[in-house]
Amino acid sequence: MGFYGSNILIKRKDNMTKENDKMFFVIRKDKWPAGNIKYTIMKDKPFTLTDATRMLLAYEQINDDKDHTYHLNSVDEYLEAPKETLVLTKDMEVN
Repeated sequence: MGFYGSNILIKRKDNMTKENDKMFFVIRKDKWPAGNIKYTIMKDKPFTLTDATRMLLAYEQINDDKDHTYHLNSVDEYLEAPKETLVLTKDMEVN
C-alpha cells in the first residue's frame, strides 16, 4: 500500500515539474473609460510558474483597482527561436 502511494506521489511530482518548466509573462490589462483595452508585459523576460505567480500576487496587492488586472500568459513555442531554417530554392522564387 505504501508503494502504491509513493507511485502516485512520484507521478504528481513529475507533472508539477513539467508545469514549473514552462515560462510565463505577467500581463497587465488596463481598461480605459472610452472602452479601449491595453495590455502590457510587466517585465522584459519570462518567469517560472512559481515566480510569475508570486509577482502576480504582489502586483494585485499593490494595485487594488478593478480597471487594472494582472494575468499570466504562457510563453508558447511561436515565441521561441525557430528550430529549422527554411532554405529557398529556385522553384520558390517570386517573380
